[in-house]
Amino acid sequence: MPLKSASSFDVFDKAFYNNELFLLGEAHGVARPQEVDFELFKHLNQRAGVRHYAGEFDCAKAFYLNQYLITGNDSTLHRVFRSWVQAESQWANKDLLNKFRKLRALNLTLPQKRRIEFVGLDELQDLPLAADYLERLLQKKMAGSVRLFALRDSLATLMRQPASPLLTGVARRTITELEQHPGTYQFNLGASYGALLHLLHNLTYRADGLGREQSIFANYRAVSQTKKLAGEKMYGLWGLAHVLQSPLQGGYLTFAAMVRQSNLPVRNKVVSVMCAFSGCQMLYPNSGLPAPWRTQGQVYGSTNKFNHDGPLTVIEGIEELKAQTAPGSTTLFRLDAPSAATTRQPIRVTYAPGIPATQQMQFDPKLPAAAYVQYLVLVRNSEAVQPLRP
Repeated sequence: MPLKSASSFDVFDKAFYNNELFLLGEAHGVARPQEVDFELFKHLNQRAGVRHYAGEFDCAKAFYLNQYLITGNDSTLHRVFRSWVQAESQWANKDLLNKFRKLRALNLTLPQKRRIEFVGLDELQDLPLAADYLERLLQKKMAGSVRLFALRDSLATLMRQPASPLLTGVARRTITELEQHPGTYQFNLGASYGALLHLLHNLTYRADGLGREQSIFANYRAVSQTKKLAGEKMYGLWGLAHVLQSPLQGGYLTFAAMVRQSNLPVRNKVVSVMCAFSGCQMLYPNSGLPAPWRTQGQVYGSTNKFNHDGPLTVIEGIEELKAQTAPGSTTLFRLDAPSAATTRQPIRVTYAPGIPATQQMQFDPKLPAAAYVQYLVLVRNSEAVQPLRP
């Protein structure tokens, strides 16, 4: 799979492009998946008209990413990364930042009907940024809206404070205000009405008992049923657990599995591509690494301990895939081909002693690998992404 080659994605059959939700799973902190992501999205845009990038970020970050697509203002792009930098997240890296710049450059070359739009599906990641977004949605005063704007001001203040217990209640009162006067507010707010309600519901998810996967699914269900996005194809890069389409042992469901088990029209039109790694370096916050693996004096370190051929995790069969590929290569395999053993055999993973059970993904031995993901990208000898701060 030489990236940028016309034949990079020849393994996809015609049926592949009939799907409506395309998911690429990665391990955060490895560089080459950012290249795969760009090339795959570009390919899907050309071949299947996919233009909605539904990624692992929230609705506020998606708004500012879309603003960046329009303006090219780098300060807007850096606002999206602000909370990731503060949290020492693996997402706070130059490779991801530059990929968004490449997506904007690509977007400028596309015809209007294929222009890119970002859709945020994750739970809220940066409440102060979401407060800025709230004020953008409600920036124009309207007759008869004194109560709504008073609620807006209260919400924005609370969202800029650390973990206020009052926030959920004010968000719910604002939802009630909007829903009690839908005609007036829909007329005055236009497209911002739905976006505002969506943001407000995100402020209530945790208090309502929704975990992260449930919040992501709730957001996807909501946006995929809007007039604007109903029936539209979407694509996104996610951490690999989110793209697994079947329950893990114990019945645990991640985002893609929730979609598959839902009654949404898209439930049988989901395809997952998962990256597996050999000989790769990963950027990781030093605070989360054992002392011997840390890079002294730095926020982040680079480690090769998290590959899928060891030392901590080994996927059975990866050595056979390595035998078919060369060091430094990126190779796409189809797992759901009619004759593939992965349509019959389960995913077997071995973990090193001492790996906490909470950090292990245990696959159902009764299900074949292709029930979880339909394609696998073997990434060999990739560098780590480069941090935005040392």
